Amino acid sequence: MKRLTGSDATFLYLQNASSHMEVSAVVLIDPSEIDGGFSFARAREVIATRLHLVPPFRRRLVHVPFELDIPRWIEDPDFDLDYHVRRAALPAPGGRAELDDFVGQVLSRPLDLARPLWELYVVEGLDDGRIAIVSKTHHAAVDGVSGTDLLASLVDLSADAPDPEPPAEPWQPDDVPSQVELLLDSVGGLVRQPWRGIKATQRLVRTMAKDQLTRFQPTPVTAAFDSPSTPFNTTCTPHRLVNLFEIPMADLKTVKNAAGTSLNDALLATVGGALRSYLLDRDELPTSPLVAFVPVSTREGSAGGEGGNETSVVFSTLATDLDDPLERLARISEAMTAAKEQHAEVGAATITDWTAIAGPAGAALAGRFISRFRINELIRASANVVVSNIPGPPVPLYIAGAKVDAIYPLGPVADGSALNVTVMSYLDTMYVGLAADRAAVPDVDAIGTLLQESLAELVKLTTS
Repeated sequence: MKRLTGSDATFLYLQNASSHMEVSAVVLIDPSEIDGGFSFARAREVIATRLHLVPPFRRRLVHVPFELDIPRWIEDPDFDLDYHVRRAALPAPGGRAELDDFVGQVLSRPLDLARPLWELYVVEGLDDGRIAIVSKTHHAAVDGVSGTDLLASLVDLSADAPDPEPPAEPWQPDDVPSQVELLLDSVGGLVRQPWRGIKATQRLVRTMAKDQLTRFQPTPVTAAFDSPSTPFNTTCTPHRLVNLFEIPMADLKTVKNAAGTSLNDALLATVGGALRSYLLDRDELPTSPLVAFVPVSTREGSAGGEGGNETSVVFSTLATDLDDPLERLARISEAMTAAKEQHAEVGAATITDWTAIAGPAGAALAGRFISRFRINELIRASANVVVSNIPGPPVPLYIAGAKVDAIYPLGPVADGSALNVTVMSYLDTMYVGLAADRAAVPDVDAIGTLLQESLAELVKLTTS
């Protein structure tokens, strides 16, 4: 058995019928140069020969009685690869709209928490002859960086790369532990829980103190819960819409270099411009600037295929109250610089310290309480939108001999956060995945168009 971390468990506790705490990726591969063509059987074989490189794929959850301690992972004795790897085809004409719709349907169905927490679809029928591989993994098992590491375990650096060497020892499933065994295994965790709670409380107090000081001192740091009310901050339905597209990395670099900011600042300014236009068109732009929830990896090095979450967060203004794109970029850059300095000073307190403070039972109860009584509707959201920027591979990748053409990431949509913007770099392109609640953001593709227009405007202004 392996104990989940507090961060991992928090994403599990936040899961409910409408908040699917899952991360996804859509990988487009070109099978045109594979000898003998592409086959689903070969794709399944590639995954089967690499399972030992991705341990989370064969683990499932078991819960400690009465939630006295955080759940455990066990090696699933009923593991069934054919349940997790599925074949699908797009309806005609098989264009981007049909792919977006298919991915939205996949994201609308929650994973079965009684099985290993992942699914993978091999999707044929695309109009350009390519194949889409759509993966979905629970956030309890991976974060953005460890998800990228899992992807790396399934790909090759050349089209003719051999299958990896088998493991030194064959995989062994676990026996499902009894309730007594789980309780006995939790004794150490229960003894350490008060100390974890004290440390987490100290981190949280430091963070909150710093956050409150920003309200009374002239500082560019964006405080949590300073976000205004928007259509994105509402209770979600289970239904998702997706918009996948790409933007040139060269354009973001042009803006970054000309303005003397970071690439992430340029991305945030691009998102800010798009959301300002979107809300203005609907007469719903608040007078206060929107706030972005920006995940920050605290992982040192690679996850090594083990998955898990090592994530903190900073908040940044999107400066949507400013009409001038260059002023918006400067404001965001100033805020992010200050936020990073404060983050380094306070320490990498994770976004899930409340699990350690409340204890497993309290955290689980709090998650159910928030879901049942829609607490998010009674308090102001800590941020308006999630904007995540994941560094991806700068070299060509291959799956089953087919070149990877694109990798689109998708983050979770949850109550209080009906829009998620996740971006991943691959080669010289930034691949963007917009995931949204169907009811709250029925025209998510309009945001995608505005985002591309917002970047084009920044490029024009910084190069003129």
